[in-house]
Amino acid sequence: MKTLIQKIQTELQAEVDLVRGRDVFLSPDPDLIPEHVKLPCIGIKDGQVTRSELMGGCTEKTLPVSVIVYARLLKDEETIVTVFDIAEAVVEALSDNLLDGYVREMSTGNESPIQLMVIKDGFIIRKMIMCEYTKEDRP
Repeated sequence: MKTLIQKIQTELQAEVDLVRGRDVFLSPDPDLIPEHVKLPCIGIKDGQVTRSELMGGCTEKTLPVSVIVYARLLKDEETIVTVFDIAEAVVEALSDNLLDGYVREMSTGNESPIQLMVIKDGFIIRKMIMCEYTKEDRP
């Protein structure tokens, strides 16, 4: 999982122009945004790994990853539009992207509706994009 989320981070840093590369981070929890990043930003959160034994000693891993887009909520609608634009850029960058052959399959799945987060100096909105990767480990 470590290598996968680092590869996703590198891909999004290069491909999503609406967010500075240093503001794409690995997240321990979707409710936490590191102090060093500026909004808008993108968090990458690992999911529960599922392993299946295949023939020939191969192990198939299903690796879910959440990509979370964050932006500060302003008084106009522009922030909402920005979150949708960034989410679209994330899906475009990751759809069918096998990360230089690191995974066998990739699919973007469900997206959450925009959600509101309350912080001490205002509001942040976020949108989660669920991705699922499949990798085979051979002996």
